[in-house]
Amino acid sequence: MAPKKQTGARLRTKEVPERETPPTEGHLPAGEMSAAPDNGQPPAGGASSAPSNERSLPAGEARCRHFGACGGCRMQDLPYEAQVAKKAEELSRLMAPLGLSAGVLVHPSPEPWYYRNKMEYSFQDVYPAPPPGEDALLLGLKRRNRWDKVMNLEECFLLSPEAPALLKGVHEWARRENLVPYNLHRQEGFLRHLLVREGKNTGERMVVCVTSPGPFPAESFVKAVAACYPASTVLRGIHTSKSDTASSEKLELLHGPGHIYEEFLGKRFRVSPYSFAQTNSRGAEFLYGLLRSWLSELEPKNLLDLFCGGGGIGLSVADLCAQVMGVELVDSAVEAARHNAEINKVPNAQFMAAKVEEILPGLAAQGVEVDTVIVDPPRSGLHPSAVPALKELGAKHILYVSCNPKAMAEDLRRLADLYDLRKVEGVDLFPHTDHIEAVALLRTIY
Repeated sequence: MAPKKQTGARLRTKEVPERETPPTEGHLPAGEMSAAPDNGQPPAGGASSAPSNERSLPAGEARCRHFGACGGCRMQDLPYEAQVAKKAEELSRLMAPLGLSAGVLVHPSPEPWYYRNKMEYSFQDVYPAPPPGEDALLLGLKRRNRWDKVMNLEECFLLSPEAPALLKGVHEWARRENLVPYNLHRQEGFLRHLLVREGKNTGERMVVCVTSPGPFPAESFVKAVAACYPASTVLRGIHTSKSDTASSEKLELLHGPGHIYEEFLGKRFRVSPYSFAQTNSRGAEFLYGLLRSWLSELEPKNLLDLFCGGGGIGLSVADLCAQVMGVELVDSAVEAARHNAEINKVPNAQFMAAKVEEILPGLAAQGVEVDTVIVDPPRSGLHPSAVPALKELGAKHILYVSCNPKAMAEDLRRLADLYDLRKVEGVDLFPHTDHIEAVALLRTIY
């Protein structure tokens, strides 16, 4: 990007850290819900109509037999239309103090079931220990309100219809091999997590078994997976720390290329075991399309894409800009973004590895010309020093993408002396949970 021309007046006022939303307890702290008008037109505020493939469930009835005990879906006992309306009400409540008097429009997920492209399942031992010869292993999700309790899953409507068969097959493999699950209290054991990623638009699938260090029966694991699940690639991850995360300090390739591909808006993106990607593929396509529609009206020239991950947003809108510069902390994510730009033949996108809060002051000091900025920060929001640096940069427009509207609202308040909040919309990337993705458009007021 070229240095910014000086004028007389100065404007005033995801190894890879994942930015996806973790589960939280209970329902949104909102009041009465409002239903979306059934007139065939999107409302000016509130909730859009639910997708056509939604299975209608009466209020108070959940689809999954594990609802209530499982810590995965927290709002499944509400009809999906009511979930979206409740999220719209809460998002509107958060944005009202910032000057948005009208209700905020929330778009439903294109698919409310089997929408996730990534799941992290946990292994655990049964306590108290059963008699010798009986099943002493658990594989599934954490129980509600319990970080240290795992439950077996016989069904789940988040990832894909084939996921329960995979869990059963891996469970039986672990018993045959006499492998010991990890115990969080004693901090000992071998089997820790099962990471599964799926390309919803490509059909490619990945399975990663995360273990403590030690000999691993790789051949039998690959065979066990192949017998119950159409994996394109299989890996083993080695996790040495005591932290209860599905991360790995080392990866061993057991089958396939070690990555999969996913497609968004006609572009292909490489997905490695720990690369950041929106967990709702078809919802992400809608989100990227929404950003494209907003940007097409702004006609940006030089776009700065902060917290760019593997380049999903920047590459999806690059044809609307003269130049895109992506900034991401993690080296492997930047490498993936460059690879994605190459395979999608996007010549006007560049990516660099840096901390956003450290590079922004330098860009402002150099007078780099940026007219539009997209920020998609972690759940905690922008670093305190990033906000004044954004103001100093002085881009005409900021598009703020967030999986934590509360943190976004706080950042918008800190930007309010220079930027006017023009509009906010929500996209429900997390059906049956309390979480929602929000997008805000800001414009300089001077």
